[in-house]
Amino acid sequence: MIDIKPLLEISALKLAGKIETFDGEQMNQYEQFLVSFIESFPENEQKIKAAMEAKDRESLAANLEVICGMLEKIQATDIASNCRGFINVLKNHDYENEKIEAYVTAFLGSTAMLSIDIQMAKYLEKKTKAAFLEKKMENAAPRNPDQKTILAVDDAAIFLTMLKKSLEGEPYKLTCLNSGESALKFLKTNNPDLFILDIEMPKMNGYELAGKIREGGHEAPIIFLTGNATKRYLMRAIQAGASDFIVKPIDKKNISYKIYKHLYLQDA
Repeated sequence: MIDIKPLLEISALKLAGKIETFDGEQMNQYEQFLVSFIESFPENEQKIKAAMEAKDRESLAANLEVICGMLEKIQATDIASNCRGFINVLKNHDYENEKIEAYVTAFLGSTAMLSIDIQMAKYLEKKTKAAFLEKKMENAAPRNPDQKTILAVDDAAIFLTMLKKSLEGEPYKLTCLNSGESALKFLKTNNPDLFILDIEMPKMNGYELAGKIREGGHEAPIIFLTGNATKRYLMRAIQAGASDFIVKPIDKKNISYKIYKHLYLQDA
């Protein structure tokens, strides 16, 4: 049975005061709702995108209704309520296409992130990271105890620029590189406290880079950047050493929380 502690840490799930009272049968049913949401989300996402592309508002509303029903079952009530409000406006008013696209893009981003967070709670066991924590650091520069360091690797310059802007004013030293090869050279003399890696990169993708990072003895958490919320995709990332995920396009509030969580809260 799934551990309720990581579920309670997912802010989009309004479970506090509820899930603690579930008996075994209720917990099993709730877990089935979670699995159904996870496994059906990629298909529902594609249907919504297809309706958007076809400018078929009736189909768009119907497919949003499906996800809203699932969100309510898993207690993601704030997202579901907001979505139902949008559906009512969509059905009853002449909503501009640009506003529809903006809302749906944001909605899919938040639900994809929720799917990923649930999968992390359900499938990422402590032993996934434990093997790496047993390794001792060799030939690595000591960490600065006064300032946490982050290495971000992405071949897209626009993302690295967005990341820099998102972390302006934060107490981190951020190094941005555009390839796995340059990252490995950097790691010969540096030992970051956190890694942010894009998965889809040429020559050396994020999975391969993560493997080489661990082989080199670096044990800091790895946050993967992704636009894909399928279980198979995430499981491969977890096997490569993922501690967490961030969905593109990035949200400043979300990425700030994820970084703070892994730099300061994991061992609290």
